[in-house]
Amino acid sequence: MVLTGMAGLVLVVADDAWRPGRTLTGLLPPSALLVPAYSPVLCAVAALAVAVASLLWLRARRGGTAWSVAAGAVALFNAAALVAIGFPVASVVSTTVHAGGSIDPVRAVGLPHRARRGPDLRPVFTTTPEGAPLHLSVWRPFPGTTSSDGSGPAALAGTAGRAPVLVWVHGGGWVTGSDLGQAAALTRWADRGWLVVSVEYGLDAPGRPTWDRAGPQVACALGRIATDAASLGGDPGRMVLGGDSAGGQLAVSVAYHAASGTQASSCGSAVPVPHAVAVEYPAVDLVDGYQHGARSPVPQFDARWLAATYTGGSPAEVPERYRAISGAAALTPQAPPTLVLAAGRDSLVPLPGLQRFVAAARGAGVDTTLVTVPFADHAFDAIEGSLGSQAATSVLQHWAGSRVGAP
Repeated sequence: MVLTGMAGLVLVVADDAWRPGRTLTGLLPPSALLVPAYSPVLCAVAALAVAVASLLWLRARRGGTAWSVAAGAVALFNAAALVAIGFPVASVVSTTVHAGGSIDPVRAVGLPHRARRGPDLRPVFTTTPEGAPLHLSVWRPFPGTTSSDGSGPAALAGTAGRAPVLVWVHGGGWVTGSDLGQAAALTRWADRGWLVVSVEYGLDAPGRPTWDRAGPQVACALGRIATDAASLGGDPGRMVLGGDSAGGQLAVSVAYHAASGTQASSCGSAVPVPHAVAVEYPAVDLVDGYQHGARSPVPQFDARWLAATYTGGSPAEVPERYRAISGAAALTPQAPPTLVLAAGRDSLVPLPGLQRFVAAARGAGVDTTLVTVPFADHAFDAIEGSLGSQAATSVLQHWAGSRVGAP
């Protein structure tokens, strides 16, 4: 019971102390795990500890034993912990509900898990300049219907209604990740009637920047999906382009350049303009990330290393590259409506940069919505079933569904 109170104290202190620019000492910042993933569990344990300690205090008090003071102190300590932990939980839930999302408290309190279902299809849509295949992971809508051979969900081609289409671009700092990385969350979209396609693109490495390759590869995938969506039960006229972190940067860049007619495709195809864009903590301002993002001894979690590896240099060395891939580079009134889901304590993609981008987009006449999840850091939705995961998926689904008429 005492450990529960200590956990609550650590939760608040760690989250309050963490700021962009502080050195990362592990794979994820403390608040990225504590508040969005484990705070509901700690809340439940703290509430149970308060109840047990209170009963012990009442029993010890009636017996006049010396244990009454100790039991009372433990009860008060855990009550304080419950308040400390409950406040960030309530803030996240309130933000989620206000933005049209929802939280399943039973699922949030349960230990986070990662249940996933593999894609129904995973075709190659193009190759990198080095000849490596790039895939599209496809989850068909309403997978309860199986194909005639029993091997998997049947395509909905030929039905009267077509499903809205979610095209997802994965994150990972442009240096890691894959089209299979968000399988658990993307399956939930398919289960709700979306045709879901996750895009693989070529990753960078030191000495091999991909700032001018990844976007055209995503654009090629977008053209392929628009062509094939109908045969998979999807409606290419109701296509939402989404992504997280690095994938969010690519989604915004490709969609906005497509809207202005300036987006190239690596396979030479036409690039359709998505109906809407829905992104999580997108790295749309790499200059701001380079200057104010987190520093880490682990390169993959160092904002400066990630930006320089992707572009091939610093903002001072290759400023034109940073301008070319910024979210504001192709801002026009024709850009599709955009949702930006931000983390209030993001250490890799600082919130002020996202706020400036949203202000610039609104100033250019783009219908832009900003939802900021409080007490959350980068990748706050990484653990399936957690408070952060539910908040992100439900808010994105509600907003995207309202744009394309999804149920």
